[in-house]
Amino acid sequence: MSYEVYGPYIPVIMLITFLALFVWVLNPKNKDKYDDAANMPLNEPDETDEMKPDDTEASDGRIEK
Repeated sequence: MSYEVYGPYIPVIMLITFLALFVWVLNPKNKDKYDDAANMPLNEPDETDEMKPDDTEASDGRIEK
């Protein structure tokens, strides 16, 4: 089989794939999941200690002797 046989069907397959993804994204069941993902960058970390630098290491990441 070659492109001449399957070639005309490629745009139809791409259109069906696009429409299926479009319906999947707009499905109301997925709204909560997408809202949580959209707000993820705005959420603050729970512990602020993770962001403080450790005093035991030098500023360049090497351990001082």
